[in-house]
Amino acid sequence: MDKSAESEDTGRWADILQGQLGMYTLALNLGTALFAISTFVVIAIMPTAAVDIGGLRFYAWTFALFSVGSVMGAAGTGPVREAHGHQKTFVGAGLIFVAGLLGAGSAPNMETVVAWRLIQGIGGGAIAAQGYAMIADIYPANLRGRALSILSTAWGTATVLGPAFGGAFAEFGNWRGAFYTLGGLGLVFTYLAWRVIPKSEASHGKVRFPITRLALLAGSVLGISATTQFNDNWARAILIVGSIIGAIIAFRRDAKAEQSLFPRQAVNLGTEMGATFWVMMLSTVTMVFINLYITLYLQKLHYVTPLVAAYIHVINSMAWSSVAFVVASWRGRKESVAIVAGMSLLLLGLIGLALLVESGPVWAIAAMFVVTGTGMGFINNPLIQRAIAAAPQAEKARAGASVQTIRTVGYSFGAALAGLVAATAGFTDDAAPEILGPAMRWVYMTGTIFPVLALVLVMLMFAHGRRRLAAET
Repeated sequence: MDKSAESEDTGRWADILQGQLGMYTLALNLGTALFAISTFVVIAIMPTAAVDIGGLRFYAWTFALFSVGSVMGAAGTGPVREAHGHQKTFVGAGLIFVAGLLGAGSAPNMETVVAWRLIQGIGGGAIAAQGYAMIADIYPANLRGRALSILSTAWGTATVLGPAFGGAFAEFGNWRGAFYTLGGLGLVFTYLAWRVIPKSEASHGKVRFPITRLALLAGSVLGISATTQFNDNWARAILIVGSIIGAIIAFRRDAKAEQSLFPRQAVNLGTEMGATFWVMMLSTVTMVFINLYITLYLQKLHYVTPLVAAYIHVINSMAWSSVAFVVASWRGRKESVAIVAGMSLLLLGLIGLALLVESGPVWAIAAMFVVTGTGMGFINNPLIQRAIAAAPQAEKARAGASVQTIRTVGYSFGAALAGLVAATAGFTDDAAPEILGPAMRWVYMTGTIFPVLALVLVMLMFAHGRRRLAAET
């Protein structure tokens, strides 16, 4: 293959960093970074806010309602985009996001902060989902991997900047300033979106919101999030089962709806897209099992400082973002190898963490986080590209937009399941090291179930993909 042909196959970084595509890339990444930073910033500022305005009992709900809003915004962005096009959808999402930030910044009590966090989630989830939709709809297929890699970097950078950004304001007791500053940056994003995002063709001007399906999805995430409020494991299990049933009903109703939120085959294992989304979901659950308790047990079992624990946690995201750049141009057989290798590394990392979590050493635990981050870097973008490629042309933007919903739902369910496993193993907020260590080992051992299941579904996904390619040729 000559050099020009190879360029046609894989594209160049310059293709998405200059000209009109360069402006799109700037807008997409600014929006994604702001959403991601707002996801992590509350970790640093909420304790200060609770001291200032009270309401510590609502602390967990600042995260839970944000997740619920993210699902609603990500899932609901499809009907809005199809009615009004990319530009108006982006601008509207930006304005909602800014309103949520400024409202939280001026809140007189924690209950009001929680309410505005829901609004933030709706706007931010819509921004993130619309970003993936634009990559699917506007970027050429040979450039999608590179565009997705830059989005991964935005997420990885936010993992570092979010807590640090919030911490800088919390240090001076000015938690409101963090929200106001993000709100100002949100206005910059909204203006940029209005100026550079194309006015894509819209099929109609009326939005028909599928209230029942959105309510079922939001209720499912809310039910899962509520598990943190119960100490009784049976109550947690009932909430998890009820939430799973609610999500199943929502997806089934959506597949039969005249105007669907997701691609028709989004969770159908009998299709390539459905198998791909299930692998994506299971990999997200896996990462939650890996990351959820790391900073806690590093401090309580291995006596590292909070700062060191935070940086070990960041290693995972940095490895993910770095490897995403390496595989950005991989296609065909290389892409398949990346997916299998990535899932295998997640499994290997979980096994290593299960063996090392109690005894250490810390450097070896950190090495396992490099392994798992590398695994996610291998699989993340190839899975998104495969889901978009498997979608009919009319549903490619919807397939891209669905990624954020699948991730948020996977994160919520993963956190609830990991919490249930830890609680069943005896974990409590003040658990002694002799209880905490075995509990964390059980979390990691249980977590190995999900990459194993994902590897099985990867084989099914590949079989569907071969049939698709054969039909296309």
